[in-house]
Amino acid sequence: MAGNIRVPVPFETLLGSVSELSLEDKILLRDSLDEQIEADAEESPQTEADIRAARAAYESEDYVGIGEYIAKRRGES
Repeated sequence: MAGNIRVPVPFETLLGSVSELSLEDKILLRDSLDEQIEADAEESPQTEADIRAARAAYESEDYVGIGEYIAKRRGES
């Protein structure tokens, strides 16, 4: 591919777009992101530590769901 074009997308816009995907496309996106994260983690010990911490939080259900995150960003409770 000759020359990549990068367009900044606000996180909220990205989340909204992802919520419109079909379940199958969300799974494909998740798999693609997992691969990219793992590749990045191999290059950065800090990223690898962050991933371990995020997985531990997820497994212990100590995280904020997307709906709650968006509500907090908008100032809602």
